[in-house]
Amino acid sequence: MDTVRIPDSEKQALMALIPTDAAQRVAIGTLGPKGTSSEHIARLMLHCVGDPESCRIVLKDTFEQCMEALVGGRIDLALVPHAYAYINAFYMHPALEPVSLFHGSTPEYGLAARTDFSFDEELLSTEVVATHPAPVPMLRHHFDRPVKLATVSSTSQAADHVASGLYNIALTNEQAVEEYNLKFVYRFSRIPMTWTVFARRKDLNDRGSA
Repeated sequence: MDTVRIPDSEKQALMALIPTDAAQRVAIGTLGPKGTSSEHIARLMLHCVGDPESCRIVLKDTFEQCMEALVGGRIDLALVPHAYAYINAFYMHPALEPVSLFHGSTPEYGLAARTDFSFDEELLSTEVVATHPAPVPMLRHHFDRPVKLATVSSTSQAADHVASGLYNIALTNEQAVEEYNLKFVYRFSRIPMTWTVFARRKDLNDRGSA
């Protein structure tokens, strides 16, 4: 069951930034490519606050690119999970401000492989696991052995690297497993998480037009 909980006050703040009668669709940037937990939460968030057709989701390779696009006016909002190690850069940027905060659980995470790959837990002693840095602690909670890692820019990219044969195992989420036609060989859980939506500061926009 998908779980996104947005308090009424936060929902009102978002609805004010995503008017259904806007002349053009509001651009919301977050981490891509298709299949990331961030994309998944962005879609659920839009369904919670109103008409998803009033927005377009822009997927970037990194959150740093999201921040650059937001500051530069190429997107209107940015959705960032609090598990992102450098989210402080968004909070500290003088041109940005947080406009909404809410809870959203990710899709289920686990180890995934190609459908023709025969997995055995002993393989974790020799195989390299492709993963984004954020969910790495899950491995320590489920396995009592060190695991060799290849860090990539997103859970979706980890799945893509397995689908293309670069690696045999990825730590990824259910959305990416479906997107890249993989199979879960070891399931973990969803990740309960909080998220912040950032926008450009209104007072800066006002100064620029004065």
